[in-house]
Amino acid sequence: MGPKPVEGVYEHSLGFGMCIDEILRTGLIPSSFRVADLGSGAGIPGIFLSIWFCDATFVLIDSMKKRAKFLEETVASFGLENRVAVFEGRSEECAGQVGYRQSFDLVTARGFALPAATAENASGLLHRMGVLLVSEPPEPDASRWPRKGLGILGFDPPISQRFEVSFCWMVKSHAARGKFPRGIGIPEKAPLF
Repeated sequence: MGPKPVEGVYEHSLGFGMCIDEILRTGLIPSSFRVADLGSGAGIPGIFLSIWFCDATFVLIDSMKKRAKFLEETVASFGLENRVAVFEGRSEECAGQVGYRQSFDLVTARGFALPAATAENASGLLHRMGVLLVSEPPEPDASRWPRKGLGILGFDPPISQRFEVSFCWMVKSHAARGKFPRGIGIPEKAPLF
């Protein structure tokens, strides 16, 4: 989970949950939504959210074998196997798989990658009108999510929210202008914005 105190990690996950509650209130996603969590690592916030939202199904995505194994063991220890799956691989690979490509209502990202790479990878996972929810740095910076770059990927401008931590979410309201994500590693090596 990193060097931060566990209370801060809990608060961060709680903020994700509060944002999802807010998104549910808007009617953008159904109550039995499907989530992809990018770069799940130790399962924060994915495992936490899967316990909180017991009508939702989750795919925890991580490219490291050791982390994926840990996630599988954690999912089993909580008895969540019927609602939570682990995808061992990169999110670009996941977005190319039948059953995952453009099939999610919600994508979550906590410290995953550059904004452009996060949005590009999420675009391949979200169906039209799906929502990308991202934790943000403490100080707001509108330049992180330029309207033109997001538009290429199908996203509307982000909506910011602050619970103990800053978050933003954006709706994929239209089709991306191209096939995204591009090949493995390209979203980070050659960001669109």
